[in-house]
Amino acid sequence: MDRTMLVLGAGSGTGAAVARRFGREGFHVAVVGRRREPLDALVSDLAEEGTTATAFPTDLTDEVRVAELLAAVTSALPPIEAIYYGPSSPVTFTPARQLTVAEADRYWGLLVLPLIHTVSATLPGMIERGRGAILAAIGGTGARAMPEMSGPGPAAAAARNYLQGLHSEVAPHGVYVGLLTIGALILGSEMADVTPRDSYEFPTVESAALAEQLWDMSAVRNTFENLVPTDSIFGP
Repeated sequence: MDRTMLVLGAGSGTGAAVARRFGREGFHVAVVGRRREPLDALVSDLAEEGTTATAFPTDLTDEVRVAELLAAVTSALPPIEAIYYGPSSPVTFTPARQLTVAEADRYWGLLVLPLIHTVSATLPGMIERGRGAILAAIGGTGARAMPEMSGPGPAAAAARNYLQGLHSEVAPHGVYVGLLTIGALILGSEMADVTPRDSYEFPTVESAALAEQLWDMSAVRNTFENLVPTDSIFGP
């Protein structure tokens, strides 16, 4: 295991599934989330599956902690050759007319700034080695605004814009940037766990299927973005 997959947002759902999928490909997996307990449980599960993983409990909204995280992973583990960015937090949609600066700033500090910080710290090494993958997932409102569904959308749209530009810039250097835009409830995620089954209004998707898509995107490298589902209401 001479390469590391850094999973930011690995507590449950897609992040945990990504850790499993890339672990099967021989990556050492660095799992990052707010709370140690689910990370330790994931590390234990991965070990039983034959994957070596290390937990790094970190508040991604704290710039100092993110810097410490990146320094720790870089010094302790093999080179970072893949990143998945998909931190989770309780999402409450807000009508755009009611969105406050404080709420917008909270999402910006979770979905945009730590992503840029992580890429800035790890991309030079990927370019130098001539290989790497930067993967992320956002909710559908980051691609298309919907009435009564603002909140995370503006920040997710900014992250999408940043990654789309990055995709074209770094491809000639052997680095792939790919995005899943998800207009479905992810089974096994924190949000799904607190959502009564009879109140599901969106399609549902298994986190393992999302992880498989991300792996395929990083291997084939023929598109920047996949919509989930493909006929998502958040598509063009």
